[in-house]
Amino acid sequence: MAAHMTTGPQADYVPPSSADMQARQNEDDALRLLIAQRRLYSKAKKWLALRWFGMMIIGLGAPVVSVVWPNLAVVSGAIAGLWLFLGQSVLINAQSALVAKAAAVQEQFDFYVFGMRGSVERSPLPSIEEIAAVAGPDSGLRLTADDESLLDWYPIDASDPGVLTVAISQRANAAYSDRLLRSTAIVWTAATVAWVLVLVAVSIATNLSLLTFLAGVLLPVLPSFLDVVRYVLGIRRAARDRADLMRSIESRMRGASESIEGNDLLVWQESMYDLRRSTPLVPDAIYKMNRAVNERVMRTAASQLRQRSRRPDGETD
Repeated sequence: MAAHMTTGPQADYVPPSSADMQARQNEDDALRLLIAQRRLYSKAKKWLALRWFGMMIIGLGAPVVSVVWPNLAVVSGAIAGLWLFLGQSVLINAQSALVAKAAAVQEQFDFYVFGMRGSVERSPLPSIEEIAAVAGPDSGLRLTADDESLLDWYPIDASDPGVLTVAISQRANAAYSDRLLRSTAIVWTAATVAWVLVLVAVSIATNLSLLTFLAGVLLPVLPSFLDVVRYVLGIRRAARDRADLMRSIESRMRGASESIEGNDLLVWQESMYDLRRSTPLVPDAIYKMNRAVNERVMRTAASQLRQRSRRPDGETD
């Protein structure tokens, strides 16, 4: 039976000191959760890559093959149909299950660092044993964290009030994801446009008539193309949701007369979990390509917000 790490509801949440949180995020118990959630997300992304490989190569390519080589029409159509079925059933369910687990583990990492207690049990949360198995031996946690640049995950200043530190960390998480999702949307939009141009070019090169192009190429690929469009729109919607959360947190941090309360932090944390669970996955290649810049601007923004909060007209507590 899974041994969950959450406990009962908390009435008045008071964050630990910033010095404690700064130390806690680099402890083995925190690193184990952080490494586990990253590996769970990576496994989910493999299912995503498999889905999109089939979608781009099989689902979108089969109609073209059928028109260019009519003798392969039956075989290519059958393969495309089977792949679309598997992609919308087996593959997407496997991906979603891993994303749910990763989001629950990531929430536990935040709970550990911020000293929070969950108000509900997350059914997707893996057992303690499963988390340990995914993260690897305790003796290698720090080495893995160092190799993957996971130490000092949140931009914490030990001299800040605890409430401010949690708010800055939550905003940093939302802002980082917003930038990453927007970059992903741009890449996928460009790839989609490029694919359409290639499709048109191939049709022209093979001297397809307009009727053949519409009936034999365009209409058959519409279901696959619709999935691509939904994915891109989902990314853009997720980016807007993250940006909304980021602005909500920042607006409270800027308030001179209205301080941030513990309950605000709990509400934002719950929103972050909901977004993580439903946000489309970002390919590792795009994540790695943007990581250095995103982390630099994240820490710069955190420093600016920290300095602003210390001004007489921008105190948060």
